[in-house]
Amino acid sequence: MAVTILEALQNAEFNFKSNNSFSRAVGMEQLNNAIMLLDKGYSIHDEVEPLLEKYGDVENVSNKEESS
Repeated sequence: MAVTILEALQNAEFNFKSNNSFSRAVGMEQLNNAIMLLDKGYSIHDEVEPLLEKYGDVENVSNKEESS
């Protein structure tokens, strides 16, 4: 099940509150992905995984208006 950008932000928050460095590292990646997608014009309701599957990583995801 794919998570939306909003859910990725919520997961990042949960992971940041964890007491171990692995969870915080995962949270940092989730936060980074969400911010980059929002900067590219995606909404909090867009799903993250389909974009990552299509483009390989968040840096390669095109801006939303270009991909429509």
